Formats: sequence, structure tokens, C-alpha cells
Amino acid sequence: MGEENKNWFARHRTAVLGIAIAVLILNIVVMAVVPTQTPVELSQTVTEYALADEAFAQAHTLTLTGTLTKSVLHSNLFHGTLTISGLDGMEEPYTLLLTREDGEWHGLSDDAPISGFSAGKDMDTLLILLPDGRDTDTETAGVYFLAPGAGTRQAALTRLYTYYPSYRTK
Repeated sequence: MGEENKNWFARHRTAVLGIAIAVLILNIVVMAVVPTQTPVELSQTVTEYALADEAFAQAHTLTLTGTLTKSVLHSNLFHGTLTISGLDGMEEPYTLLLTREDGEWHGLSDDAPISGFSAGKDMDTLLILLPDGRDTDTETAGVYFLAPGAGTRQAALTRLYTYYPSYRTK
């Protein structure tokens, strides 16, 4: 009986090996073509900082919800909403449709109530730039930003300088 099994395998090993290789290739193709979707939900109190004013710190509630779609063949895509309490134009959910290209998220419209949105490829380490000069007093106008998850002003500044090195000299 054992010899018959050996003979069967010996006679069909090319077919068995071919089927195994075909299944492996099919798995690789499916993993490359089919995108994965990950829900993103963030709701926390964040502090708004001003680059030029070390004493400025204002608390807001930030809510970011959406879906992060990753694909090997296409750019990553984030579709969701962003709400920031206490900020004009951000009290109601603002729809974000962003694509990740060359390590940066793109897709904010010119009329967006925020001036910049940066995050890691998994939507971690967020940094949100608020519009310059949103104060009426021109002396305090400048760079305002939110860095969710950064516990201190120094950690928030480090994140700002990481995403926007040009601000290091201001």
C-alpha cells in the first residue's frame, strides 16, 4: 500500500507542485490587488499652539473618523470627516478625501477651513495647521497648529518641525 502511494506521488508530483505554485501566485495577486480598509476613529481634547507665542495654548475637541484604504498597486486613500470645536468653519464635520503620494497626504481644497493636514501612513502622528492670520490682531497672527497625542508643547513643536522643517527658522 505504501509503495502505491509513493508511485502515485512520483507519477503526479509535477501536477501537485504546479497546483501549489498556482495557489501561491494567486494568493500574492489577491494580496496585491485587493485593498485593505481600516477604520480610523480619533476623538480627544487637543491643545492648539502658536509658533510665535509660547504662552498661547487653547483646548479644542478634535474628532476624526473615516476609512483608510491601503493598496499595493494604488496610493493610500483616506475618506472621512474632521471636526474641531471652537474653530470657525470646523464646528460641523468637514469632509476629507485625501490621497498619500510621495510620503505626504494631498487633497485639501483651497477653501478648506484648515491650511494643512499631515499624518503618518497609518493616520497616526497627526498635525493640523490652522489658517495663518486668523486673529484680527496682526501682531499675534502667525502659525497655529494642533498635534493630537503630543502631550507637551515641545512634543507638538517636534512634530511640526518634522512635517514642516521650514518652520524651524521662524
